Amino acid sequence: MKQIEIKHSEIFEEFKDGRTVCPKCSSEYIIKKGYYLSEKYLHKMQRLKCLDCGNVFHGIPKIMEIEEDFKYKSKDEYPTQQWDKYTEGQLNERRLLPDVLDELFQNIQLKYDETKKGRNFSNIKDIVYCLILKTYTKLSSRRLNSDLESIQKEGYIEKVPNFTTLMKYLNKEELTYLLDALVTMSSKPIPNIVDVAIDSSGFSTSQFARWFDFKYDKDKTIRTWVKAHIVCDTQTNIITSVTVTPANFADSPQLKPLLEKNPHKVKEVSADRAYSSRNNLEIITNMGAVPYIPFKSNVTGLHSKVHIWKKSYRYFKEHPQDFFEHYHKRSNVETCFHMIKQKFGKDLATKSFESQKNEILLKVLCHNICCLIQEYYLMNIESYYSTEVQKIPILVK
Repeated sequence: MKQIEIKHSEIFEEFKDGRTVCPKCSSEYIIKKGYYLSEKYLHKMQRLKCLDCGNVFHGIPKIMEIEEDFKYKSKDEYPTQQWDKYTEGQLNERRLLPDVLDELFQNIQLKYDETKKGRNFSNIKDIVYCLILKTYTKLSSRRLNSDLESIQKEGYIEKVPNFTTLMKYLNKEELTYLLDALVTMSSKPIPNIVDVAIDSSGFSTSQFARWFDFKYDKDKTIRTWVKAHIVCDTQTNIITSVTVTPANFADSPQLKPLLEKNPHKVKEVSADRAYSSRNNLEIITNMGAVPYIPFKSNVTGLHSKVHIWKKSYRYFKEHPQDFFEHYHKRSNVETCFHMIKQKFGKDLATKSFESQKNEILLKVLCHNICCLIQEYYLMNIESYYSTEVQKIPILVK
């Protein structure tokens, strides 16, 4: 077959730098609409469509398209770990754990309900100290007693509570508010948290769900789990806000409450396709940040009245390498979940949802304290919480 010389002017108009434009309205907002066989040029031709005026026109022949499907090129160089300072932080982690927690509690204003009758309140500060140590050491509440006696002698707690008291307090709602406030408070000493990532992960429980499958005519069993949604700093892996929901809760609606609880002024937000929605992009831009959320395969950017949706889609298609360099900071949130589950366990021992929520919050708080200790050696953080933030009131009932 004789090859015919094809002139670009017969097919479509171009800018001088090679970008395709619509021959009717000169718009650059062009999408591909598939190939068709041209009898004139004896080649497969690319059909293009202008999203501004709706004009359909021809593109370049397929044999002239040398660009392949986009493949992200990861960075060859990564920052090296300061192993001497990392080792020093690991060696002193257990010793500094109660000191950091004590500094955090200076910003919590505990108020006890004076109208309540009955037994005296247990010191909830002592309860949190004991539960943090229990989570850190992964010991049972009975075998933890000797460790609690040692921190009592050091003056961190007033009294060693009974092991049954610790388990009862895991079911209290005020403990949830206190732990959530401590998690948010523990991220404030880290300076310049501007790039964050959002994701969720499941923690398995000791309970099982059973149902009868009519298709296979037999009973089926599955272990139930609870989902933790977090916002983490992509540099230090410290968690700035957390929400715990049942397993059947979707990820996308959790983005707004997570970012509202985040105490830092962020510039970039990275998340996977589960958070891809027009509403979420507007929420992020209204907070003054740039969203880096990839679009699903069935998205075309058509008929959208949301400006940021069109703008992000265009940037996603025209500059994929630059987009994914920002997006892949989200990999740090996977590292964050791995750190928590590897160090403090991926399973939950409690049965009620309230206690499971508190158990996850304890794991997250332990993770944040460990990150603070590590950054104390890596970044020379020497700030006092009590002089930088306002005290948070917590009512104990």
